[in-house]
Amino acid sequence: MLDGNSLTYRAFFALPTDMATASGQVTNAVFGFTSMFAYMVKDQQPDGVLVAFDRPEPTFRHEANPLYKAQR
Repeated sequence: MLDGNSLTYRAFFALPTDMATASGQVTNAVFGFTSMFAYMVKDQQPDGVLVAFDRPEPTFRHEANPLYKAQR
């Protein structure tokens, strides 16, 4: 299981932001995520893979604890 948000964040800041499409859409996070993901799968050879991402809206954890991820 992979933390998709963490991997995407790492990919975005690890590569230059001049990686973009012809229309200017920055693609460094997509390229970096895909490269790191492919390397991990090749290196670890898992039977299966699950990538989890945080939801953009508040969840039951925010209701239970208003300070949950308050600094993010």
